[in-house]
Amino acid sequence: MLMFDALVPIKAAAMGAAAGAAAGAAAGAGGAGVAKFSVEPEQAQKMIDGLKQALEELMSLRRTSEGISRAGAPGPDPYSGIATLAMRRTAGAEPGGYLWANQEAQKALEQTIKNIEKALSEYQATDDAAKSAMKG
Repeated sequence: MLMFDALVPIKAAAMGAAAGAAAGAAAGAGGAGVAKFSVEPEQAQKMIDGLKQALEELMSLRRTSEGISRAGAPGPDPYSGIATLAMRRTAGAEPGGYLWANQEAQKALEQTIKNIEKALSEYQATDDAAKSAMKG
């Protein structure tokens, strides 16, 4: 069994309830925690591949968020302008915004992938050393 650390989100109280969902996706932010996980060595690469796929999806969603952040008001009335500003803030890079949460989730996935790869490498090195020792 491989043991590895994964970053998990624990950011919320300072940002309020509205940002709770974004904070939930923002692993790796200040105040984030670490959880221990284990995986069978034969399944480690499958897990890495799945995390890389999730990372690619986050990158794609980031581009969508960047587009929303640049959107203009649909009309000249003041309500459209206010709604557009709120939409930009929600989609933006400030703490609690979607772009911020997306970036933090990407960091967490990247670090978790590195941790799994390191654990797998250490496991293989230990296994190889044990096999060599048995051969004498």
